[in-house]
Amino acid sequence: MAKIKKDIEVYLVYVDPDKCDGCEECARYCPVDVFAVFQNANVVLPQNCLGCRTCEAVCKTRAVIITEI
Repeated sequence: MAKIKKDIEVYLVYVDPDKCDGCEECARYCPVDVFAVFQNANVVLPQNCLGCRTCEAVCKTRAVIITEI
């Protein structure tokens, strides 16, 4: 019986606290609830990240960085 190999994409989600202004746009538009905002955005469920990069696109201060690992 042959084994099926599946590629899994994993993403590192980072929010630069010096750039984040707490606008909540990343949390508002993230389809899988990766972020929570207290004073600044915080990555609370990084394992949920789909790599869609919507958070990067809506972040006006460019505080959110997504890296495929």
